[in-house]
Formats: sequence, C-alpha cells, structure tokens
Amino acid sequence: MHFDLNEETKVMQDMARRFAEREVLPRIREDGFKRDLVSKMGDLGLFGCAFPPGIGGSGAGFLAHSVVCEEISRADSGLRALFNLQAMTVPYTIMEWGMPETRSRYVQDLILGRRIGCTCFSEPNVGSDIASTETRITDEGDHYRIDGAKTWISNGTVAEVAVVYASHDRSLKHRGLCAVVVETDQPGWSARETPKLGDKSSPIAEIHLDGVRAPKENLLGEWGGGFKVAMTALDRGRISVGSGAVGLAQACLDASVRYANERVQFGKLIREYQLVKGLIAEMVSLVEASRLLVRRGAWLNDQDRPFTREIAVAKYFAGEAVVKAAGMAMEIHGGMGYSLELPVEKYYRDSKLYQVGEGTANVMRLLIADDALGVKKANRPRLHVPGDFRDLS
Repeated sequence: MHFDLNEETKVMQDMARRFAEREVLPRIREDGFKRDLVSKMGDLGLFGCAFPPGIGGSGAGFLAHSVVCEEISRADSGLRALFNLQAMTVPYTIMEWGMPETRSRYVQDLILGRRIGCTCFSEPNVGSDIASTETRITDEGDHYRIDGAKTWISNGTVAEVAVVYASHDRSLKHRGLCAVVVETDQPGWSARETPKLGDKSSPIAEIHLDGVRAPKENLLGEWGGGFKVAMTALDRGRISVGSGAVGLAQACLDASVRYANERVQFGKLIREYQLVKGLIAEMVSLVEASRLLVRRGAWLNDQDRPFTREIAVAKYFAGEAVVKAAGMAMEIHGGMGYSLELPVEKYYRDSKLYQVGEGTANVMRLLIADDALGVKKANRPRLHVPGDFRDLS
C-alpha cells in the first residue's frame, strides 16, 4: 500500500474539498434534505469513484471513494449517508448482483444523483440480526409481493429506489433472506420521518410495505441468497461510514486548533496550556490512525482482496475515535462548545451515529474478537459474482 494518493485521487479530493467549501459549508445550519446538493455531487462524479466509466463512474476506485467521502463529511457529516446510498449499498449492490436490465435501469441514475436510493435492512424487531428479518417476500408468479415494516432507513422519505431485504421463509433464517430492488412510487409503500439527535440533512424513516410489488428481474442474487448480498453491501458501506467518521473527527480537530489559537484566558492563548495541548495531540493521533485504517480497508477492496476484518477494525476504531474527538472539541471550546453559535455542538450530536450505523460498535467488537480468537474467521475468499464491472458499457 502506498501512503501517497495518486494524481487522480488527489484531483477528486481537491474537487470534493472545493465543492464542500463552496456549496456545503454556507448551508451548514440548514436542517433537512438538500436535493440540489445530491444532483450537484452526482454531476461532479463524487458518487461514481468505484464505478467503471461505461456505467457513469470514473473508475478511480474505493480509496478515491473514501477520500471524497471524508472531505464531504468534514463539512457536513449528515451528507455522508449519501455515499452509502448513492454509491455503495444501493447502486454498487445492484451492479454486483443484479441482472443486466436491472443494472441499466438503476445504477447510472443513482450515481449521477438523478434518482435517490435507500437500503432497507433494519426493522422494529430486527437490528443487527438480519437473518431474523420479519418482512416477507412472496413469489406471485409474474412478480414479487413484499409485506412488512422497516425502520431507521436513511433517505427513506425521499428515496425513489430501494434495496429491500425480506424473507421468503423465516424458519430458514439467513438461507431464507432475499434482496430485491423496489420502486417506492407505488401503492403500499409509505414512509414517515423519524426525529433524531444529529445528521439533520439525512432524513431517517420508518417504512411500511403493504403489498408492494417488484418485477422478477429485480431480484439481486439468487432466491434465498440475500444474506450474501447483504454482507457484501455492509462491507462496502463500512468504507463510507469509516470515511465519514474520519472527516468529522478532522472537523473537530480543525475547529479545536482554530479556537486554541484564538481564545485567551489568564492572559495567554489557551494553546499554551498543557492540558489543551494534550487534547490536541490525542485528537491528531486518533484522526491519523483512523484515516490509515479506513484507507487500508478501501485499498484492499481495490486490490480485489478480502477486507471484511480490516474494514470492521477501521469502522470500529474510527467510530470510537470520532466520539472521543467530538467530546474533546467540546472540552476545548468550554461554554462556546455548548453554544449553537459554533458548529462544535453539531459535531458532538452527529458523532454518535458512527457507533451505530452499518454495524454497531458491539457487533464490530464481536466480529473482530471472534476472528482473533479463532472462533470464526471474518475474511473469507472473495465471492465470485457475475460480470467484470471494468468492462461494463
């Protein structure tokens, strides 16, 4: 692994940073979904790094995706979810597991920001244990019927395309799981926004599916093979989540350095105090270590090598690091950290999601520990799925 970014990735990084400064930061206090920013990021190709040029991407790779995601999250962590839903867990999953007609119908529109996507994993009674999914999929001959409920669905109120995970036979556990692409503009699909602590620019919803239909060609992978689809989607989603955590931790560090260089107490800048220096040093170390771990996972994926363990370590560490960094930023800012006048309170609220999304911290601990103890290896041979995406046109 080379620690220097190649020229193509540097160009993408610079483009994302300039976009964030010009378009995102001036609107940081605007709550709610910003549809125009999705379109603009799609037009710039920010969602398409990991996709081949023939299908609307740049072919820059997963490391470039990580770098771009970090830059946008550094400006507004709430936009980080888009890099899952407009890249990893919706269009990439469709590209990897879908039939050719399904790819052509959805993938390019999603990565160019023309349509909004969401992924439906969690349910009121099912969180980390996706094999216990209660939402039911039924083969109705010429189409599939889906009935059930989903919760904590990012972009659920605005999505036009959803990858829904449902079971055709709950007694089979993970062997009964199916993944299917659903269009949301139909009877039986209803969404209600869930109020939440942070990430205000990324709406989260409760979804009800009552007789929702999907054409047969929208099945991803095999009938009953949805667990494999889900695991590959979650692995790649953790690249986005880990990268977002790094970006937000960097924002906490940036704000703390600025404040320490400006704030005077007892006749001198607070940067002169050892306790403040200690906090800054720890934040720098957390950010740097998180960045290297996340980029290693993304790089391994670019090399077409197993990376489940490595991205779990990265996601776990970065999620813990950003929560610590946000707390330290609040401490350095003192009373102003608690004020709505500065963005530090927003960073503090946004940070907690990184210990929950795309696999909770405890689930990551279990995966990492089981691998280390020899209970269950996290990394398995890469799945061979249809198609060489580099040649897609």
